[in-house]
Amino acid sequence: METIPSLFQQQYRSRTNDTALRVKRLGLWHEWTWGEASPVVEKCAYGLASKGLSAGEKVAIIGSNIPELYLAMVAVQALGAVPVPVHPDSNTEELISYLNNCEAKFAIVQDQQQVDALYNVIDQCKNLSEVIYYNGRGMQEYDHTHLSSFEELQVSGEKYKSQHPSLLDDTIGKITEDTDAFILYTSGVSGQERGSVHTHGSMINTAKALAEQERIRQEEQVIAFMPMSYAAGLLFTYALWLLKGFTVNCPESNETIMNDLREIGPTILYAPPHFYKQLYSEIIARSQRSSTKSFNKWFAVARGNREKFLKTGQISGLDSFWFKVGSILMFAPLKNVYGLSKLRKALTGGDIMSSEIFNFYRSIGVHLKKTYGTAESAGFICVQGPSQINSPNGEFVMGTPLPGVEIRRFEDGEIAFRGVNTFKEYYGHPNATAAVKNAEGWVRTGDLGLIDEQGSLKISGRVDSLGKFGNGDTFAPQLVENALKSSPFIKDAIAVGEGKDSLAAFLIIDSDTVGSWAETHNIRFTGYRDLATKDEVYDLVSETVNDVNSHIEQIEGKACPPIKRYLIMHREFNVETGEITRSRKIRRDVVMGKHKALVDALYSSQQAYDVTDASTGEVLATLKLKSA
Repeated sequence: METIPSLFQQQYRSRTNDTALRVKRLGLWHEWTWGEASPVVEKCAYGLASKGLSAGEKVAIIGSNIPELYLAMVAVQALGAVPVPVHPDSNTEELISYLNNCEAKFAIVQDQQQVDALYNVIDQCKNLSEVIYYNGRGMQEYDHTHLSSFEELQVSGEKYKSQHPSLLDDTIGKITEDTDAFILYTSGVSGQERGSVHTHGSMINTAKALAEQERIRQEEQVIAFMPMSYAAGLLFTYALWLLKGFTVNCPESNETIMNDLREIGPTILYAPPHFYKQLYSEIIARSQRSSTKSFNKWFAVARGNREKFLKTGQISGLDSFWFKVGSILMFAPLKNVYGLSKLRKALTGGDIMSSEIFNFYRSIGVHLKKTYGTAESAGFICVQGPSQINSPNGEFVMGTPLPGVEIRRFEDGEIAFRGVNTFKEYYGHPNATAAVKNAEGWVRTGDLGLIDEQGSLKISGRVDSLGKFGNGDTFAPQLVENALKSSPFIKDAIAVGEGKDSLAAFLIIDSDTVGSWAETHNIRFTGYRDLATKDEVYDLVSETVNDVNSHIEQIEGKACPPIKRYLIMHREFNVETGEITRSRKIRRDVVMGKHKALVDALYSSQQAYDVTDASTGEVLATLKLKSA
């Protein structure tokens, strides 16, 4: 029987001097061997035990990916307690909600940012007795009645161990595969976040299934930059790390990720689609600023080869030769610049990636694969295989289930799964659990899809976002939105049409690629808002809108009308207004509620719409309403 603490013990006993973790601080990389990590876990576990942490109790983990928080999670689990990773940028209101829902007894945080969010509201967190911080910079004058440092925790742990030397072995021995291992919160894209309880068994068995299918090795180099609160990211950089014993590399900050990625050169990578879209946009912007046209020339060769392969399953010897030349002259240096040169495979999941971006990476030699999963599935249900990767119509094909996992489609079109990855329950919400998980163990995902004869899953959108035109025909707005976002110039899109006879769209431009394009065309602008109002920018995005309209039957079906009108928003959607989740998924109901007047304007004869400040009445921006 394997549990997370027992996996950690196996690694440090068999590979004491191998590098377990690497972290960049003040520009320098620092390594932790398994042998160096072990006493930290032990002291931390004994320190928490000395403070009264018992099996089954909850500990919030709040911060970026740093070794100390990884090892703190192992320590918590070694006591039979349950870590609850929370997004590091959560505001005070969110933290109160999360910590009260999971009944956290302690919070282990990274630094002053998280302490400040909790400092004056500890009494509003019903079970919270203490906040333990790693980096105490700036907090010397704080009242430490409910605060202590990670260093103090280690000291108290060392003392407690001398008094109770066998405690940790005893607690680890009582942990089973059915013991709760994590509470992982859902993204909240469809409403209130729920805490998915996963056992040691569901986490480890999902990691085993993924490792087996993707042939993940001990020698891998992995970079951990996704928030630990994301189920797929946690499984990839924590459960897989303990299972396979590879090295996890922690960037210095969000701002240095691209540079740190290049320095490490990961061999496998998991990231959401918006990461790959951002990288794609940066590459396009870089090519626009270049005085030569070599990128466009060689990418045309690569894209042509990809298209031929998708159509015929092969490419000619001459095409292969020119691709090898392009790889030497363009693609190998390009991948090296962005830290992709050592990459054996890259995975993406958490949202739908457009075929344009997917095929871009595949065409230049990045072995990118789509995955599908939810918080309730420990992040992974399906992974693409060769037949789905090379399908000409595979934009929404998410692959086949992992070993030990099944999928099915209910009569209403909703996809469900069950298997080794299945969550136990939503913590504190039995009715919500019963609503998605039936007596046979099938878990509803909230996603619409199809399953083909080979068992491949195709996702078309969310159940709760399915729209209906005035004539009763249904449409999946996510399909249109994804097609619009295939452009490097469009960062986000919302398609509307509920109760109408045509589609309309809200567009948010990518400020980097559009800004670079504007500079190369000598278009002056002062910022995003000014750029978004330029006629030239409307002309630029109209090319994508028209292209989507020309393929609308292939995207949505024969009964779907085209996009009739559209606008470019004066600002991006943001987390603080509730328009997007922290995983960058759009909350459609919030956006539609906040901007109902804009939707009405798009379906009127208005040519412009003034956005005003709700408190002062001042006009913030004048949006142009364009016909496609």
